[in-house]
Amino acid sequence: MKATKKSGRTLGVLFLSTIALGVIGTIFRGLSGTDIDTLDFLSMVAEKANEMKWAIGLDIVGSATMLVITLFLFPLIKKFSPRLALGYVGLAIINFVIIVVSNILHVMLLSLSTNISADATIPATENLIATGKMLYESYYWTHFLMLVLYSIANSMLFYFLLKEQYLPKWLSIWGLMASALVFVGGALQLAEIEVSFLLFAQNGIFMLFFTGWLLIRGFKDPSSTGSFAKIE
Repeated sequence: MKATKKSGRTLGVLFLSTIALGVIGTIFRGLSGTDIDTLDFLSMVAEKANEMKWAIGLDIVGSATMLVITLFLFPLIKKFSPRLALGYVGLAIINFVIIVVSNILHVMLLSLSTNISADATIPATENLIATGKMLYESYYWTHFLMLVLYSIANSMLFYFLLKEQYLPKWLSIWGLMASALVFVGGALQLAEIEVSFLLFAQNGIFMLFFTGWLLIRGFKDPSSTGSFAKIE
């Protein structure tokens, strides 16, 4: 595969698909903003079970699309560095497995929420709350681990794009900086240090801009000065 305007636009379509699936899935997920130390949390999960099932399905499809992106880019990166290409694909596969595990935890949380009973004993209620809290925290632990690995993989991608000059230099550097902030945010959250949502939101803004750039301009032709690759 060659880095052409057409291949760049194809990559843009794939990234746009993952963004759309991720945004819709996040809206349907609905796990944040509730006190997990009460039975009300499990009641909320039970009430939103259908939406959450959609979120789980969309998340897995979006993650599979990311794998497609990785395989799409593999031949191109391999020409630059076989080791970097294998590392990029390896991280994507590990990330996909982690995302599947995180969604299994969410499915278990949905299953647990169906066991709520109005006449449950206090010990039984406390056990439900404790189990629900454990599943919720495990889900978010895997979520932030995924973000850390995602940021490393993205750093590999934008390092490759920077060195091969398939994007303007400033855009590749922006991608590296955005990925670094996601890594810092995810690592701090894994260390149980609360961070601002802006550390992650800034990457969303960048990815929208990056995807738009690919859709409009495609890949840059590094052999030319200031022009972009011709469609092949």
